[in-house]
Amino acid sequence: MLEGPVAALEARLGQIEAKVDRIDGALQRLEPAIRDIGSKFAELNAKVAGVEGHLRAMPTFIQLAVALISTWAARTAIVFALLKVSHP
Repeated sequence: MLEGPVAALEARLGQIEAKVDRIDGALQRLEPAIRDIGSKFAELNAKVAGVEGHLRAMPTFIQLAVALISTWAARTAIVFALLKVSHP
């Protein structure tokens, strides 16, 4: 009386075990790829940190504008000083 349902459950259990084995094999194949992705993310993180450091080392627009204006002012002062000395 219970042999039929038990046999069906055993057959179904066998199918489930086969699927679990396939999933396990797929996961084992994915594990090295996941480790590789992790190392690539570490490399990418290091590169981004390097670029960020270079960007922070660059002068800002305000610093460049002040340097340009001060250079222009110094040149103008030199020109006026030379004009004053050369024309009595």
